[in-house]
Amino acid sequence: MDPNCDKNKPLLSYHKVNILSQNFDTLKENEKCIQSNNNEELNNNDKVVYDEEEDDVPVQYTSNCRGVFAQCMVAGAVLFLTAGVGMPIGYSGVLLPQLNDTNSTLHIDQDIGSWIASIHSLASPLGSLISGPLLDAIGRRSCLQLSAIPLCIGWLLIGFATNLWMMLLGRFFAGFGVGICGVAAQVLVGETADPGIRGFLVSISIAAYCAGILLVYILGSAFTWEIVAFSCIILPAISLVTLSLISESPVWLIRRGKMKAAKKALMWLRGGDIKQITAEMSVLITRTKQDDMRTLPSSMSFWERLSETKSKIIHPGVIKPLIIINVFLFLQALSGTYIIVYYGVDLIQDIGKGSVDKYMAAVVTATIRFVFCLLSCVLLLKIGSRTIAIVSGTGTALSSLVLAAFVLTRVEESYFDIYIIGVCLFMYVSLNTIGLFTLIGTMISELLPHRARGIGGGFSMFIFNFSLFLTAKIFPLVRNLVGMGGVFVIFGVSASLLTIFMWLTFPDTRNRSLQEIEDYFNGENIIWIKKKKCQNKRLKNSEA
Repeated sequence: MDPNCDKNKPLLSYHKVNILSQNFDTLKENEKCIQSNNNEELNNNDKVVYDEEEDDVPVQYTSNCRGVFAQCMVAGAVLFLTAGVGMPIGYSGVLLPQLNDTNSTLHIDQDIGSWIASIHSLASPLGSLISGPLLDAIGRRSCLQLSAIPLCIGWLLIGFATNLWMMLLGRFFAGFGVGICGVAAQVLVGETADPGIRGFLVSISIAAYCAGILLVYILGSAFTWEIVAFSCIILPAISLVTLSLISESPVWLIRRGKMKAAKKALMWLRGGDIKQITAEMSVLITRTKQDDMRTLPSSMSFWERLSETKSKIIHPGVIKPLIIINVFLFLQALSGTYIIVYYGVDLIQDIGKGSVDKYMAAVVTATIRFVFCLLSCVLLLKIGSRTIAIVSGTGTALSSLVLAAFVLTRVEESYFDIYIIGVCLFMYVSLNTIGLFTLIGTMISELLPHRARGIGGGFSMFIFNFSLFLTAKIFPLVRNLVGMGGVFVIFGVSASLLTIFMWLTFPDTRNRSLQEIEDYFNGENIIWIKKKKCQNKRLKNSEA
């Protein structure tokens, strides 16, 4: 062991790099410490991650105007694709009512309709599952470009569909493309943005996703489903061009050993700020060196490698955020967030019993979702995702239970039904959107360590999309069994459980670098509300 290396010395953190020299001498010394204290350093759960003063906010570098503009260009290039991804999500909401029309060229029953709505979510998990290896193999940007191809193929099949099999195959291809895109979009934006605007830029891609849903609702209310399908090819095609104009993620480039390309990307993304570039390169290379220590030697047998790989995956720094993300995604699906999207027109018709214009109501709810996505982006700059998640979950639960009570206690139709239903739906969609709908990307891009961001994000989106498939497929059955009042009771109870879970576990990531968030999960606790108590305990142990 190097006598000059203190094993209790914390690893280099992003917000303290500016105290050190502005070259890579510090990095070399830090690498020696890491190699000398390999297992001790990697498994050290007693180091203090956040500032000792509990209310202090870490000092962060802030990019200059050129850097912020470059980061916005990355987000803008991704917006075209995420808007295109939102369109197949909302397409079933306008497709099914047209196919149910007696004059439709394709006739369906309720069971076939549920398959058309849900097969998209059956294909999305498959895309999500391969997106993890693709993110690590070909890069974040290339993965996004690849996802646009099955989207375009899917829309062509739907537009030219002359039978239900072509329709289902087209929906499957579109869902597969959505699955590939989901994680890559959040990871690319999250890895290129500064901590201060990361939440905003990640969430703006979700707003574009909502804009895609709104756009397909508007098109569906004015045109036939064939014309809508052909129109939906435009945005994925544009994204192929815009994505080629931006840089790849510096994190991925460094992990692939492409230091010159990574430095060039950071030069563009940080507006040529040498001090910030040096600091980030130092931190990213240090983290990459730590992960390289987990690389298995080629001399190990298959079973030894399998055992070692399992032990590395089952690591607190990976398992803890995965638990938080996947419980959130499962309960979010049960709270009805995407049921409203998939069955928006039919669902509003059932609640209103003919007193509400179903197409107009669907467009209005999609507009509300888009506006509140934009509001969520602004709030993330000021409040933080933890607070937004708790407020959103509470509001979703209350509005769902109030709407359920109204539906269950309504005896006969009245003039005021349209106003009561309108207010309840407005509260549900707006409060659900502002947090539960928009925080998916933020959680994946922020909570997972960068060594597991590809595989872990792909696995999480696989679970999420499979949950959406199950909920979309069984929704007609559940609605027939318990009625719309019972459905909204399920939404309300699920949202209540989600709120409690997020209050207990979801960390405050506002103004925290990705490295600091990773260090928090490497610590000893998973319950965020006990963070201060655990910090004090670590401080006392270090003093002793």
